[in-house]
Amino acid sequence: MTYTGYLELEVGKKHDRSVITNSYFDGVFKITRPTYSPGGLPLLTLIHVGGGYVDGDSYKTKVLVNESSRLALTTQASTKVYKSPRFGVSQTMDFYLKNNSELYVKQDSLIPYKDAIFTQYINVYMSSSAVFYYTDIITPGWSEDGKSFQYTKVASKLKIFMDGELAVFDHQLLQPCGQFEKIMYLEGYSHIGSMFFIHKHMNQSHIEELREQLGSYSKHIRVGISCLPVNGMVVRLLAHSTPVIESIFSKCEEFIRKHLYNDEKIEWRKG
Repeated sequence: MTYTGYLELEVGKKHDRSVITNSYFDGVFKITRPTYSPGGLPLLTLIHVGGGYVDGDSYKTKVLVNESSRLALTTQASTKVYKSPRFGVSQTMDFYLKNNSELYVKQDSLIPYKDAIFTQYINVYMSSSAVFYYTDIITPGWSEDGKSFQYTKVASKLKIFMDGELAVFDHQLLQPCGQFEKIMYLEGYSHIGSMFFIHKHMNQSHIEELREQLGSYSKHIRVGISCLPVNGMVVRLLAHSTPVIESIFSKCEEFIRKHLYNDEKIEWRKG
């Protein structure tokens, strides 16, 4: 199959340092040269040179993080999905995390415009000793008539396999149809944020403490934090703007880095 954008990455250890051992990209996908945090974590930025996703586009990302290796992957800018009523747009991301590896994925917001159809598949194959961190944000695109939620459908399926067994399955399906403003839908909020974090030392007491810390934001957002069937959590946010969700995710990351690493949060520099 020919993809509109294709990216393949492999990370390994060399001289006690995580390095990119193999990379290949094709189509509209490009990557920056890695930058390194003071702790030696390599950060790569994914660049889309096409300007946006259009009808019939398909994208594939494959990342392998080998034993005891680490990688942080982010995007250069928001992902814009334009009118795509015939074929829609599809994106697949496959992540492979070996023993004691760490992968941090932070995406800028997805912006579906009028009549956009977007389907995303995220598959994570990880060891129980690995660490996985993932965030995404969905922001409704601008429309000429000023109305919200003009996109047709946004679907995201995330599957996390741990030691070969399906541990987490999350299906987020958004089909506005004029319903989102009503009770039991988004109830007046326009932006949705999701964060998944899995770490063998993450426990219920951590989650309770984080809930307490985020309680002060309850006047401006809706936030829910749930335990996963494995050691980890999922955070869901409803808000009125992307920066608000980004700031909450930053607070969550700061909490994680402090309590589980005794370190500062990742510096997500843009290339």
